[in-house]
Amino acid sequence: MGERFGRGKRKDICICSVYIEASKARLYHSGGHSVASVAQAVLLYVFQNILKLLHPFMPFVTEELWQNFLPSSALPNRKDALIVSPWPRTSLPRDSNSIKKFENLQALTRAIRNARAEYSVEPAKRISASIVANEEVIQYISQEKEALALLSRLDLQNMHFTNSPPGNADQSVHLVAGEGLEAYLPLADMVDITAEVDRLTNRLSKMETEYEGFAARLSSPKFVEKAPEHIVHGVREKAAEVEEKITLTKNRLAFLKSTVLVSE
Repeated sequence: MGERFGRGKRKDICICSVYIEASKARLYHSGGHSVASVAQAVLLYVFQNILKLLHPFMPFVTEELWQNFLPSSALPNRKDALIVSPWPRTSLPRDSNSIKKFENLQALTRAIRNARAEYSVEPAKRISASIVANEEVIQYISQEKEALALLSRLDLQNMHFTNSPPGNADQSVHLVAGEGLEAYLPLADMVDITAEVDRLTNRLSKMETEYEGFAARLSSPKFVEKAPEHIVHGVREKAAEVEEKITLTKNRLAFLKSTVLVSE
């Protein structure tokens, strides 16, 4: 199973799930019905053929969905029961260029989402962003701005596409989504900087106290020589883990304090 369901298959499924989410922006596109119609046709085509592929494994569920979940008008090619419908074609053309473009959009979305999670941005909060890339990439990424705003919870009115870093780059979270594709998220949109500095300072103090406790145990010959080896090893691992967190927290504090938004 592991060999059959390899990395390529997982990657395709990930792209499909993002496409479904991105399609919501197309279905309610303000520019006209043509974009929504294309998205609807693609989704219906995929839904129809997924039911065919799953039917040998889930016959009753898929037949029920085929017969009753959507009206006949939604699946115009559905004439017979699913069990006797033709198997999907597998030799369809593959547009590598379009796939690459969508993968770039997916990578950008993932980078922004990860940054939001790292800075604990409220899920409903919309933030502004500057997307930086060359002219070719900007052209197709900007065409997907509604999908990008939907997937990444960006402020559609404050999304900027440019070929050079913004003027407030030193006060922004810099993300590299891929080769030649970057994003700058204003730090002021992400966090209350003063409150974040206070929170991290308190957290750093607790971690340093915790690390001192581990260091004291490890510096005691009595503990190191007489305690079981696995206990000593465990304490060393915990001390190293806390030390790494301390370094990361100090770096983040230094970054926050270096912005002009924090008054020392």
